[in-house]
Amino acid sequence: MEVEDCCLAFAVDATALERLLADGEIGAYRDANPWFVAAERLEAARSRGRVLVALLASGTPLRLSRWAEILDIEVHALASTRETRVRFGRAGAVNPLFETLDSVTLLPAEHRLERERREGLRTRRQHLDPSELSPYALCETPPFLRTLPDPAKT
Repeated sequence: MEVEDCCLAFAVDATALERLLADGEIGAYRDANPWFVAAERLEAARSRGRVLVALLASGTPLRLSRWAEILDIEVHALASTRETRVRFGRAGAVNPLFETLDSVTLLPAEHRLERERREGLRTRRQHLDPSELSPYALCETPPFLRTLPDPAKT
């Protein structure tokens, strides 16, 4: 399956990561912030027949340890607050070459990408750091995740 060019990255504590990965299946994650743009990215990926993935960071210092396919992102309005629930599908370990945060780059603004394509601007990227992970960061999908095996064929 083809993976979207962008992915999400966020931090989870060790206990939450254990719960997410209980019984070998990945479950759901809840955040007190609205993830409107992430939900739009998921819908855009689906419309192109692609998969949106998340990179999960944990530990001290923070390291990218797992990836997971995002099945659903729901933003709920609860009284005067908002909450986001993210459901995951299949998951796997992050390739060791991409465990450090600075091995992944933030997704550049669309106008920057357009200028690189059309005007030959030099490619310049900002690397992921811990301050970007709350509530989530939009990143360029690392090369090891660009194509996932089709679950129907395995």
